[in-house]
Amino acid sequence: MELGRLLQELIQAARKAGITVRSESFDPSLSDGGKKWRGGLCVIRGKRVILVDERAPLVDRIATVAASLASVDLEHVFLPPIVRATIGAYQREAPERPVPNATVPLPPVRARLRRTDDDEP
Repeated sequence: MELGRLLQELIQAARKAGITVRSESFDPSLSDGGKKWRGGLCVIRGKRVILVDERAPLVDRIATVAASLASVDLEHVFLPPIVRATIGAYQREAPERPVPNATVPLPPVRARLRRTDDDEP
């Protein structure tokens, strides 16, 4: 799939999830000299919006939208396999091992009264 089409599919996926994608011309001082482009998912007046720098290269715009969608539940949205794979590439990996006792509650602890020398037996 060509990159322009992939970006359009990602934007369409965002719309299906109820997210607006806005392409704005960002202030050039916001980027790190072209090393890292800014943008991403935010909430504006209670609505989820993905902001994309329209001056960024196409691959960086794709990365911004895909990384933003990686944090959204898209199980109910049909996506072409290449689009789902692109989003999946930006998902954070789960921890390798579970946290011990994270799902099993600890048994209750009984407090013992300490006797002092002043207490009578």
